[in-house]
This record gives sequence, structure tokens and C-alpha cells, in this order.
Amino acid sequence: MPRADLLRQLFRAYKNSDRERFMDAARAIADEERRKNHHILASELLRILNNGVTAASPSLVPVVMAPPRDDERKTPLIEVRYPDRYLRDVVLESRALDLIRRVIHEFKEWDVLESNGLRPSHRMLFCGPPGCGKTMTAEAIAGEMGLPLLYVRFDSVVSSLLGETASNIRKVFDYASQDNWVVLFDEFDAIGRSRDDITEHGEIKRVVNSFLQMLDNFAGQSLIIAATNFEQVLDPALWRRFDEIVRFERPTPQQTKELMKRRLQASAHGSAMVGGHLDELRGASFADVDRICLDVLKTLALEGRRKLLPQDLVSALGRHESRMQVMERALQANIPRVDQA
Repeated sequence: MPRADLLRQLFRAYKNSDRERFMDAARAIADEERRKNHHILASELLRILNNGVTAASPSLVPVVMAPPRDDERKTPLIEVRYPDRYLRDVVLESRALDLIRRVIHEFKEWDVLESNGLRPSHRMLFCGPPGCGKTMTAEAIAGEMGLPLLYVRFDSVVSSLLGETASNIRKVFDYASQDNWVVLFDEFDAIGRSRDDITEHGEIKRVVNSFLQMLDNFAGQSLIIAATNFEQVLDPALWRRFDEIVRFERPTPQQTKELMKRRLQASAHGSAMVGGHLDELRGASFADVDRICLDVLKTLALEGRRKLLPQDLVSALGRHESRMQVMERALQANIPRVDQA
């Protein structure tokens, strides 16, 4: 608990609208928590204080190296993001939401659990069809926790050079060990394929073995999330390494309705029109629904109005349908033909 004098200073500064003294007291409280080895709490307080931007005094924020790069192509292996999404922005099945809230609670109480000889759940696997909210949920978790998102770029991590992929993964873990993050390994199947897959060469075995070793030895206080659309190809040993597994499915009509209401709530009469279009959205992913709502909001912004008209939704749905038809034709064109005798 912060010292009583700091709390009194904080409250007096707030009462007197003295922003400078308030910031000084708040930073001093964060500094004290860091000295107590409450690093996660200290980092979270600072990021809240700075609106999610790591720009506090040098004594409070550790020096972080420049993002690691692939030696061959010189491209960055990670991207640091500061999400402005929260759990209220995503629509999840109740059991999944309860599980995620439990993980966040455990993580925030890391010091309490560790002092009792326990370790919080800090490794999660997200799986399910594309466009169903895995990446968005990872961003929302980072937003809830007040931590930056360390997005691992697999287009840079996976290398054509022998042994370089495992080396890049090691660089990612070394970088992550410097601070507290939510680390997202998106498209995780790119490095997590089963070592028993006869179509894979020996390099994938070395990559999976290296990842397992680095994951087991990682001592940083970060939440690691791996997300994949193809969980069926993952190596069995990887499943056992994750504390929690969350399955994402395509939205139900009720979830579609709820997501559209949330996205269109800023527009007048937006939520009232949603129910009449649910049949047209049957089978759509969360990403599809999100794109349609964004289309509607762009129309309102371009025309300088807040009131949503029925035609706005009809037009956006029409553009979505045209997009899906183009994609379907493209996919059908890629299906190999079987010559008939």
C-alpha cells in the first residue's frame, strides 16, 4: 500500500486542481510500487497516467532496446502497439469472457500469487475460424491490462535460412523479457506445425523444439497469447504448454445483433434498425460485421450526419454481398479441376 503522505498529497492535489503536484504524487506512488518489486502494477499505473504511452520519467521506465530484426532481410520481427480496445468492445461467449476476465485478474495479482508459491495463468491459445475476434480480443486484453501489445510478425520471423527462424524467435523472447507486455503470436501455425507431419522437413522440428524450450524458460512477467486458424495442425506438445485455451466461433444471430448495436451506438436510431437484417448476415464472421458497420459510419461521416437511414445499412450490406461474391468466384477458380473420362 502506498505511503500515507503520498496519498494525502495525491488527494490534496486533486481537490485543488493542481495537475503538476497530482502527477508528481502519482509517479511517486508508481515508483514506490516498483521498488517493492510490484513491477506489473507500477507499469500499469504509469501507462494509465500517460494515456497508454510509455513516456514517464527515466527513473520509472526501463530502457528498452530497439525492436529486433531479421538478419537476412533487416525487417522488424515485432510491432509494438498501444490498443484502444477494451472487453466492452468485443462480443464473446459468456464462458470465454469469464475465462479471460479470470486470467486478467490473476495477472494483475501476480505478486500476490507468487508470494504464495503460485504462478498466474500467463499463456493462452486462441483458436477458431478466421475473422472471429482472436486478434481483436488480444488487443482488448492488452487495453484492459494497460499494457502494450507486442505483435509478432511472422512474415519476418519465418526465414528461408537454416536455423534463422529459431534464432528470430529467440530474439522475440529476449526482447519480451525486458518489460511487461501482452505478446501476440498471430498465425501461430506458421511455426507450431506438428513435428510428425510427413509433409514438413526437418527444420520445423528444430523450430518447434526451440519454441517449446524458450516458452518453458521464459521468466518475464508478460501474458503470451498464440492465435491460429488451423489448430488441427499444431504439434500436440504445444497444447500442453498453454494454461488456458479459448475457442472462437462464428457469431450467433444474437451476437451479430449485439456487435452491430455496439458499433453503431453513436449514430441516432442505429441499434433500432439492426434486427431486420440479421438473416442477411447469417454465416458472417465478426470481421465481416465490423467491416459493414465501419462502412455505415464512413457514409455518415462523409455526408455530415448522425442519423442512420435504412438505406445506409442496405447499401453497406449490398457492398458486402458483392465483395463476398468476388471472393467466392476467386476461390472456386483456384479449385483444381478433375478431368472426366
